Amino acid sequence: MYENKKNILNFCNETHYKFRFLKEFKEILNLAQKEFNIKKNISVDLLLTDNENIKQISNTYRNKNKPTDILSFPTDWNQLNFLDILPIGEIIISYEKVKEQAKEYGHSIKREYCYLFAHGIAHLFGFDHLTKEEEDKMNYYVDNIMKKMEINR
Repeated sequence: MYENKKNILNFCNETHYKFRFLKEFKEILNLAQKEFNIKKNISVDLLLTDNENIKQISNTYRNKNKPTDILSFPTDWNQLNFLDILPIGEIIISYEKVKEQAKEYGHSIKREYCYLFAHGIAHLFGFDHLTKEEEDKMNYYVDNIMKKMEINR
C-alpha cells in the first residue's frame, strides 16, 4: 500500500513482472483528484495481472471471454460522503496487454501504463466512451492528466 498526504493507492502485483511505475501512478492519482475537483482524499485498489486472469474476470463481470488491457470497477463513492477517504474503486491491468499495445502504438511501456491508469481513473469517476461525445469528454480529462505528467505519445 502506498499512502501520501492526500491519497492512497493499494497495489497488488500477482505476476512475475517487475512494476516500475508506482511513483507515476501516485502522481496520476493526485492529479486526478484535482482534475475531477474532489475535495476529499481518495483511494484506489490496483491489481496487476496477466492475460489469462483478466480474461476470466472480464468473462465473469462483462460476459466477454477475451483478455482486455484494463478493467475498472467503480464504487458508489457519492454515497460514502461520511468517510474521510473515498474509496473510488478498483482497477485491474494486464501487463501482457500493456506490453503488446505499447509495441503496437509505438510508444513506451511507461506511457501505456500511465495512459491506461489515467483512463481507468476516469472510469471510476463515472466517465465512459460509449458515444463519441462521451469519449471526447473522457479523453479531455485523461489528456489533461497526461500533459501535466509530461508524458506524450
